[in-house]
Amino acid sequence: MKITTTFLFLIAFSVTGIGQGFTLLDTLISENFEIDPTNDMLTFPSGNDLEWVNFDEDHVEGLCVDNAPTPYGWWQESDFSVPQSSQTDNDAFTSCSFLLDGDIHNANWLITSPIMIPDSSYFLCWRSLSFYGPGYHDGYKVLVSTNGNDVFAGSFADTLFVAAEMLENSSPPGSLDIGNYVFSDGYIQANGYTDTAYFFIDYSLGAPFYHGKLEPHVESLSKYAGQNIYVAFLHDSQDDFLLQVDDIIVTKVLPHSSAVGDLSGPIDYLEVMPNPVRQSAYISWRLKTPQETTMLISDGAGRIVRQIHSGARSQGNHFLELQDLAPGVYNCTLLTARGRASTRFVKL
Repeated sequence: MKITTTFLFLIAFSVTGIGQGFTLLDTLISENFEIDPTNDMLTFPSGNDLEWVNFDEDHVEGLCVDNAPTPYGWWQESDFSVPQSSQTDNDAFTSCSFLLDGDIHNANWLITSPIMIPDSSYFLCWRSLSFYGPGYHDGYKVLVSTNGNDVFAGSFADTLFVAAEMLENSSPPGSLDIGNYVFSDGYIQANGYTDTAYFFIDYSLGAPFYHGKLEPHVESLSKYAGQNIYVAFLHDSQDDFLLQVDDIIVTKVLPHSSAVGDLSGPIDYLEVMPNPVRQSAYISWRLKTPQETTMLISDGAGRIVRQIHSGARSQGNHFLELQDLAPGVYNCTLLTARGRASTRFVKL
């Protein structure tokens, strides 16, 4: 009875209906691209826009779509995480860096509406994939502005995240060893193509390549507490291929979601975002030293409903689709050989 009462209390105070769905009060923005937002976006940033902006700065024709013109800027497309995109019911926002003029640096901007960050407990979460790797690995940046959204005035001065771009191909081309390539500074898909949850070997284009899958990322916005910000996803690769982003949210880590356990031991933190959860959640964790981990999601009766094993690493993020779970209170537990931590979340 106590769990039921708590659950109903959280529903009453944590959710409000907006538009066609629900938005958690502590989730400031949420975009999953299941409904094409392109027509509701501006195509040029004026400096103080209230809408999202989809701006193709280079305005050079792309060559990424077979037998049809490649859209300029960002466009809605089926999730490339599966071998045949027609087999998925998920959509993502897509950008092309394989341009008609290969000497031109691609510059496609996806800029959020302004976001007021109330305090230091908010995080930006998103998923992304570079379609083709290691060769033609697409780089991009996540930038923050506290001074409007004018990209020509240098407003986006803060860099929150950088994904590496392939700079020099292997010789001969086509190697699957990333050591045979030169990359810019930044993160390479699937932790340098070591985490098989976020890529697979694809033979559909002839020679094998690493086909990226949507991979979760989480970054703190604590330094922007009390400020109004814009967040920009800048796809700025040159002569590579396709990039996708999906499930962009800015959400709060609630006090009741803080992990319990021996946090003086090997685990620094374990967080579930957003909390409560409606359809999907990001789970972020960090260890003091690289270790293998197992993450368990269990219901109130102790039944395990999700289980994810990760190889040795010091931090990680998971994205879970949870629509199939019944409403209630769930436990998220992170296990290592040296310790464990747990946190609770509410599924609406």
